Amino acid sequence: MFAVFATITVICVFLQLYQYLVYPALLVLLAAVRGGRKVPASVPDAKTTMIICAHNEAGVIGQKIENSLALDPLPDEIIVVDDGSDDGTPDIVAGFTDTTVPVRLITGFPRGGKSAAMNRGAAAAAHEILVFSDATEMYETSAVRHLVAEFSDPSVAVASGAHRIKPISRDEGAGLTGKSEGLYWRYEEKIRKSESDLGATVASVGAILAIRRDDWRDLPPGTINDDAWITMSNLARGRNVRYADKAVSWEEANVSTDQEATRRRRISAGRLLLITQKDVWPLSRPWVLAAFLSHKVLRLALPLLLIAGAVSNLIAVALRPSAGFFVLLLAGHILAFGLAYMGYYAEQHQRRWRLPHLAYHILRANFAGLQAYADLLRRRSFLKWEKPSR
Repeated sequence: MFAVFATITVICVFLQLYQYLVYPALLVLLAAVRGGRKVPASVPDAKTTMIICAHNEAGVIGQKIENSLALDPLPDEIIVVDDGSDDGTPDIVAGFTDTTVPVRLITGFPRGGKSAAMNRGAAAAAHEILVFSDATEMYETSAVRHLVAEFSDPSVAVASGAHRIKPISRDEGAGLTGKSEGLYWRYEEKIRKSESDLGATVASVGAILAIRRDDWRDLPPGTINDDAWITMSNLARGRNVRYADKAVSWEEANVSTDQEATRRRRISAGRLLLITQKDVWPLSRPWVLAAFLSHKVLRLALPLLLIAGAVSNLIAVALRPSAGFFVLLLAGHILAFGLAYMGYYAEQHQRRWRLPHLAYHILRANFAGLQAYADLLRRRSFLKWEKPSR
């Protein structure tokens, strides 16, 4: 029995290390050997429609439109799709008249979720490049220029930018949550950049995403992760997806790790549903398929691997206390869980303990993944997800 639990332990630990460390390291190495991509500064003839989907965004929608009207180059039109708001969001949008580019409001529909709002916005768009943005996402001035530049390659269907986290305050808890979120996004961006340098990335951020109108397909009913579906369905059709690292947008950090975990829970549920759809599997593209399995699919298994690895490690040591390697692994498990508990304590008591807070952030994200499995078993819907107020 020791051999069985020892094998399970090694497999689980290796797969976790592969997902968190080995795969990103391999990407960076391969991308460095191959060399970076050269992207033109702009594609001057491409006209853009910016589409902002909004539900109860009265606190930020005016700032978002002003941010969009300050971009260089300007979008050729801005469409705000109101998804059943009841806080005055449509009234604020309607107040933007006599602007440098048209600001159009689509409203009057019952709330149907972001994917339904995106479909309405795309149907109303007049131009060849559709830029989708969240109301809470503020773009740097040149963001759209760098997104559109990726379309100089005719094989590219989708381009996504760099999502950055801005701490909402200087207090200890919120500041550390923002740093943990920001570290995750920087880590994720490094993976996306390396994948993109090697040909195509399997990850996009819906808050700063552009797609050719000719490559747009309406999101299927029930889609939770709109960005993942757009990315993988286009890759499966043989098109390419790129990461535009100079196209930068900013969003305020979540107040607590629990708020970030709620977001991760929704994303995990959407990803679990996504992988059940045959149209998103790039089976004819071995490299893209390997990246999808390594970057996205394996990530869904991390909560199960974490539990199975820790439990099997404990049993293996109980069966053979003299097995030094597994004793060390068990000590590592205990240390990791101990750091996560310290991180939880630090967040509750507003303490500045960065490493424990990061450990807690990672463990909480894995717990959110487990909750996503339970949500799907209970058939919970995330289509009308409530975002934290800003």
